[in-house]
Amino acid sequence: MGEVRCVIHRSPGKAASTVFLHLAGCFDRRSGNELRRELRQAFDRARGARIVVDVAGVDLIGSECIEVLLVGYTRALRGGHGYEVVNAEGHVQQALEATGLCPRPFVPAVEAELAALG
Repeated sequence: MGEVRCVIHRSPGKAASTVFLHLAGCFDRRSGNELRRELRQAFDRARGARIVVDVAGVDLIGSECIEVLLVGYTRALRGGHGYEVVNAEGHVQQALEATGLCPRPFVPAVEAELAALG
């Protein structure tokens, strides 16, 4: 049996209006199809609900899986779903910030300096 590199756990939120995908492990090129399948099932099950992708347990995320998450974001916009990628840390957060999937943290000192310049 092959090495388990990633785990995706799907669970409904406290309200029926949210479906959570909890990701853990390494999401490289080999994980793209599984992530795509799980997102598709989450959208099918959600029927207009919000999709929350929790990446707290992700150690590595490759460009193929980032693309899958971006496609999910586009599908959410077109289908009227809410879509959020949460709990990214470290280099995973940096990669997702570069795509706009995760917002950059608010840094008051930097914001104040920018406001002073502007």
